Amino acid sequence: MNEGRDSSQCKVAIACGGTGGHFFPGVAVAQEVKRRGGQVMLFASRKEVDRESAGALPDAQIEFLPAVALLRGRRLAFAWGEIRSLALCLRWFLRWKPGVVLVMGGFASVAPAIAGRLLGARVYLHESNSVPGRANRCLARLCRGIFVGFPSAKGAFRGRKKVVVSGTPVRREFRQALRPEIYQRLGLVSGSPVLLVMGGSQGARLLNDLTAKVSPLLSRRHPDLQLIHLTGKHNHAPLRALYQRLGLRYFLSEFCPNASELIRLATAVLSRAGASSLAEYAAVRLPALLIPYPHAVDDHQRKNAIIFAESGAAEWLEERRLQPSDAARVLSRLLYDQQARRRMKEALRAWSAENSAARIVDDLMEAENSKWEVGGASREEGKTGSRDAERSENLCAHSASLH
Repeated sequence: MNEGRDSSQCKVAIACGGTGGHFFPGVAVAQEVKRRGGQVMLFASRKEVDRESAGALPDAQIEFLPAVALLRGRRLAFAWGEIRSLALCLRWFLRWKPGVVLVMGGFASVAPAIAGRLLGARVYLHESNSVPGRANRCLARLCRGIFVGFPSAKGAFRGRKKVVVSGTPVRREFRQALRPEIYQRLGLVSGSPVLLVMGGSQGARLLNDLTAKVSPLLSRRHPDLQLIHLTGKHNHAPLRALYQRLGLRYFLSEFCPNASELIRLATAVLSRAGASSLAEYAAVRLPALLIPYPHAVDDHQRKNAIIFAESGAAEWLEERRLQPSDAARVLSRLLYDQQARRRMKEALRAWSAENSAARIVDDLMEAENSKWEVGGASREEGKTGSRDAERSENLCAHSASLH
């Protein structure tokens, strides 16, 4: 890409498949690239979670790769999936000719990173979690630069050319005001607290079982409580019957591709501790009780939760020691104790990297020595975004120093 080249010709490939935690930060970067007039191609896996998430992006150019995760006993399937994915990426890249490839981590990033490197594109990596996974530690060797969501992740990439604490990108929808009619659409009322329960793409069953035990305890103490519960792919008929028996207002669904509305609406959230979810909670200052998924690679969810909790930005409980009475006590405080809520919201402010996507795109395009227009203005607006992101980075580093 040459100086002065029309921004509409700038092409960025973003590999972001495998989980919602990889997919949605990639979408946030794609939104920023397109806002500046560039072109984007997204790469995802063929997993159901990616296809469902993509359903909320009807205008996006998304290619689905046959890559599969590297699991015990599936090494051959992993290798064959990556070979097929690499062949597809090489074909698409030869035709589309991206100048930049950004990989968001996980098994769906391997083939796009290799294809980009082989064809001379500049390859970059984003790591959302506090502990980089195996795939990202290997992919870092192919990359010109690395972006991390947690300051503590920088150490895992020591010796690499460039590591930037950018925070984790959050979609633009999180900065939009809620429409009043959402309450009626969900069967809720404004003015009463709303507990959001999100199991994520992994480990939803435990949170479903926990909520079934916690909701009677909370409803007896707080009859005005309302629930939004995303159950995942499980039979939620017993939960519906329970909520009706308790007389609660509730919205129940297996999955919601536009969960940003629900997160903005909620008063508090019961959730796993994926880095992308934590970034979204920080963006809207949503108090959270985190139950880390114990089987996450390198136990990264527990480490994410500990860092947030030690900075005052969340509460967390360990799954193997989990008692419904403890969860009910914490959730009651996060929903109704205004002083505790104010303290947590202030701590969440330090983790809100609102300009993360702008910071990443600034760096990608600066490396390409391209002149990108930002909303029809000069690059000064983009530079301002970078300065704002740097202030967020410093606040993140201050909070993480408590760990």
